[in-house]
Amino acid sequence: MADAPILPFARSPSLADQAAEAIVGGIAAGIFKPGERLVEANLAATLQMSRVPLREALKILEAQGIVASTPHRGTFIPAFDDKRIDQICEVRISLEKIALRDALANRAALPALVKQLDQIIASMEQAASRLDWMGVSKADLSFHRAICEASENAIVLTLWESLARHVLIVFGQEIRDEKDAVVMGPHHRRLRDLIAAADIDTLLREIPGHILRLRGR
Repeated sequence: MADAPILPFARSPSLADQAAEAIVGGIAAGIFKPGERLVEANLAATLQMSRVPLREALKILEAQGIVASTPHRGTFIPAFDDKRIDQICEVRISLEKIALRDALANRAALPALVKQLDQIIASMEQAASRLDWMGVSKADLSFHRAICEASENAIVLTLWESLARHVLIVFGQEIRDEKDAVVMGPHHRRLRDLIAAADIDTLLREIPGHILRLRGR
């Protein structure tokens, strides 16, 4: 394991979830590499927690397919290859179409959602101006999480929270530059405007391209 610091915990209800978020953040940031063995003692020391919640975190991540364990070899980080990334994107497109449909069905809640999206876009643009790609990625996830929350579909939100960890790792593997920084805000503002207009037909047509926009490289 590299000596670089692990990213701060995301909001989580338990130590195990905090550890899981930190490990995912480390994979996305390149601190942990594909094929690398995750040593419990090292992780526990880095995260400043006992091995009990750490082991629970590794079980959670194994169930979600983010890490893999084999007898007598321990826990490893599998490769996120093109096939796997394509599968993640395919599932994400289907899930977000449902989230958008349900979120826009609740017209009374749209103004609050749009206001929240405006705040997230502002944060995203600030991170992009600094070329802070982890900040951009987290803002990107917050944008789409807000839509899932607005759907008031508990199954969608549960699946999104699991999928979001895979998506963050995918974001970490994408090569981005100054040109991407310029378009991050407008890409999401376009979706925001369509949501504000409750234009579900256009949203359903455009969300695949939005999700796949960096896969052509």
